[in-house]
Amino acid sequence: MKKYLFVLAATLICGTMQAQGYQSYFAADSTRLNVYMEMIDYCHTFYLTIRSADTVNINGTQYIKGFPHGQYGYNYEYEDFYFTEDTNTGRLYRYNPILEDKVLICDMSLTVGDNFYYTDEYGDSYAIVYNVTYEDGKKVIHLTDCFSSWVFQEGCFPSYLPIGILKDYSEMCRSHLLCEYKDGEQMFANQVFETCYIDNVSVQERKQQQNRVSLYPNPASETVRIEGVRPAEVQVYNALGQLVKTVRDINEISVADLSHGIYLLRITDMNGMVYTDKITKQ
Repeated sequence: MKKYLFVLAATLICGTMQAQGYQSYFAADSTRLNVYMEMIDYCHTFYLTIRSADTVNINGTQYIKGFPHGQYGYNYEYEDFYFTEDTNTGRLYRYNPILEDKVLICDMSLTVGDNFYYTDEYGDSYAIVYNVTYEDGKKVIHLTDCFSSWVFQEGCFPSYLPIGILKDYSEMCRSHLLCEYKDGEQMFANQVFETCYIDNVSVQERKQQQNRVSLYPNPASETVRIEGVRPAEVQVYNALGQLVKTVRDINEISVADLSHGIYLLRITDMNGMVYTDKITKQ
């Protein structure tokens, strides 16, 4: 009898854990996103407030509506921001008014080596998962595409957000999550930008702020030197997302023992800031 009760209890616990899946992207009441929008000729931050009670049915799917606001919120007065999720897979979707369908913008079920296919202002694209970690028991997925590296963090919107202006393809842009708040509590801060708000600046000014790290020579055959920051740790990943080398407290890395190909360097400086860049071993 005791054995039966134990098996029944274990089954109920496992069933409950499986049913819970991943943490929701949305707060019980209100979720706020600080979004950095990088347009063709200028950059700025706008805010997106998502109230869990504000739902709408579109083509048979229940969506939660997001309301843009802030200094430049008027730019998005006629833009549609609707989201839906599947907590079993950790997938987050946005309704795309052009396609008149939902598009995937985050997937927590991915693992190292997987490709993440998504649709943004540039059309169909994909990123590759090069690392998966766990922080405070939450899954964190590290991806890179041809533009930059970004992360999926359980319970938070992705650090790269293909949620910009979709109705006018002449307004090409990339959107990044700076910070996320759930019911007033900060849940995410983007380490790449070091801030939750960026004033309206030109793209050239913003690039000058971001381009702190440089690698040379690149391509390289023997060593690569890191300039612009003082590294506390450098992790080197191959094209399959496998960690092949870790060095600490040095600016020069030997690549002589690596096979020919493209590698991703994940550089953490003395202040905990993380930078990523690619090198080619020849």
